Amino acid sequence: MAEPVTVYPGDRRFAYLALAPSVALVLMLIAVPTVAIFALAVQDVPLGRYSGDFVGLANFRRLFADADFYAALGNTFIWIGGSVGLEMLFGTGLALLLNQRFPLRWLARTILLAPYLLPTIVAVLVWRYMFDDIVGIVNHIAISAGLVARPIQWLTSPRVALLSVILIGVWKFTPFVVIAILGILQSIPGEQYDAAKLDGAGPVRRFVTITLPHILPVFVLTALLRTIWTAHKFDLIYLLTGGGPINATTTLPVLVYVRGFHDFDAGGASAIALVILLLIALLLVPYLLIHRWSEARQ
Repeated sequence: MAEPVTVYPGDRRFAYLALAPSVALVLMLIAVPTVAIFALAVQDVPLGRYSGDFVGLANFRRLFADADFYAALGNTFIWIGGSVGLEMLFGTGLALLLNQRFPLRWLARTILLAPYLLPTIVAVLVWRYMFDDIVGIVNHIAISAGLVARPIQWLTSPRVALLSVILIGVWKFTPFVVIAILGILQSIPGEQYDAAKLDGAGPVRRFVTITLPHILPVFVLTALLRTIWTAHKFDLIYLLTGGGPINATTTLPVLVYVRGFHDFDAGGASAIALVILLLIALLLVPYLLIHRWSEARQ
């Protein structure tokens, strides 16, 4: 039995002093901006001032009567559902593939994981060039193959702009899913598969009885994490389209920027930010529950 550890007052003071910089940094970067958002959301702040007149819930009433807000909310759900759904589908499939032994597997892993390491601005420049109406390679290949008769306006057409942004996001962030799923796949003991083969289990049965139970907790946690991160993603969308054309790709984070820095409506922007905060908080509840279940299961 371990001996009890005596904690002296001096040790406790040192611990508090050691934690103080981290606590101060958290308060400065998280708590203070959050309180400021709450304060701005109930004020009418004129341009050039740091505070304004208290208006209560007027900013929220104006927000919930705004058609642009509901359009951005719909785009946000489409952006989240399309991006996360395809990322999980392709990421899991690629992880299962990369877990197999084949020649130059290391090279395939490097190529598939490269997009996640690429800076967002570089990825945006590459895809804007590839999707260009005139010189873009995507339109050139599609026309040469006879798939389309005229160039598709991938990023400037309201019909396909959001789909194009989703596909670029999937290309950029699927490697994260691959890393998460591949890591758990490589931790599964090979003896379990050998024993299942001796019992006559085929590939499908081995996947259902061995692989799936191992990857399911990580799969769900990864999906929830990607949902939370995708919900407040701003830079990729704004750099690709600026929220256009005709607000076709305007999500809630983009609308916050437009309201705050284009319309100079700090109160309205803060109200939208609180809606995003509420959505993320609602997503955190199942994440924490599943995370606790996963730890208890292990």
